[in-house]
Amino acid sequence: MKDFLGNLFGSAIGIGFMLIGTLGWAYWMWMAIKLGSFMMFFFGILGPFAMIAGVLGLWSFVFGLPLWLLHLVR
Repeated sequence: MKDFLGNLFGSAIGIGFMLIGTLGWAYWMWMAIKLGSFMMFFFGILGPFAMIAGVLGLWSFVFGLPLWLLHLVR
């Protein structure tokens, strides 16, 4: 029973992180299209960099777009 609850809890946390990461990635892609930045879009679909884009997108979703990123893409 203890293993079952541990596996269930671990799976729920993993699925939660995946959903949150996907939300951040989707927001990153939406910002790339909204700002008209092809490099942001390319960064978002480029393999392992998509995970970094997801974290930055989630940060931007919660706290707003960082100024350094805005200056980088404009």
